[in-house]
Amino acid sequence: MFWIAMSLVIISGTTNAIWNFFAKRSESKQAYLALIVMTANVILIPILLMELLSERYPLQVYLLLLLSMAAQAAYAIMLSQVYKLGDLSQVYPIQRGTGVLLIPLISVIFMGERLSIGGWAGVAIILLGILGLSEWNKRSNPGQAVQLMPVLTALGVGLCTTSYVLIDKMTLQYVTPLTLIAASNIGFMLGNVRTMVNGKTLLSEWRKNKGTILLGSVLMPCSYFLFLLAMNLAPVSHIAPVREIGTVVATLLGIWILKEKNGIRRLMTATAITAGIIVVGISG
Repeated sequence: MFWIAMSLVIISGTTNAIWNFFAKRSESKQAYLALIVMTANVILIPILLMELLSERYPLQVYLLLLLSMAAQAAYAIMLSQVYKLGDLSQVYPIQRGTGVLLIPLISVIFMGERLSIGGWAGVAIILLGILGLSEWNKRSNPGQAVQLMPVLTALGVGLCTTSYVLIDKMTLQYVTPLTLIAASNIGFMLGNVRTMVNGKTLLSEWRKNKGTILLGSVLMPCSYFLFLLAMNLAPVSHIAPVREIGTVVATLLGIWILKEKNGIRRLMTATAITAGIIVVGISG
């Protein structure tokens, strides 16, 4: 079961990187994010309504769902901003790396899970690699001040991700992954509500990128759905770091397709991240 969970998480991380790449490449980041979630919600909202009407859950389940939706709304708002501010290969590693550090730490301290020494070593390697890829402490030009806003916004995205992953881990004790995905998508949609009422911006984005919008509407919920399935099969502290293989994929997309800077250095650091992922997968 553990290796099934690992496979699901690797696919999840890869698809997450791809739809984030599409978001970075879009003209209006918030319009793109609004459109991919609206398309998916056509299917997911009826599923959620049927589930809630057919089952009677304890009060804490509804509270957990609301908390997850709030975290997703904050995530949507900050995600649309972060891709306006920095390179994909800069901000994506930071926002994903925040979870690499916090999720295992919190799940071990508060959720009774354990990591082996090798597991902690793997997490440390991944984190150091992600920090190396972020290059947040480098000046882009001599004499130019370090740009903190991309870094701080990416850290905010990472905190939102950490929050909803841990909330959803608890929520999965009561609801199915598909139900949780539907609720999460509603929260994400609410975070983009300002753009959703701007029909001109939405129409312009749809005309320019309808292919990647349709693909993103599948990849986004499927990515997290696979991760939720994996959380039912293995401890979150073991599998959450492995999802960060998406960091490597996003970095490669940024270098090869978006022509972002420092390609060789970032590829070397991505190799270190892959090594850390393997250590976590073997050691647990």
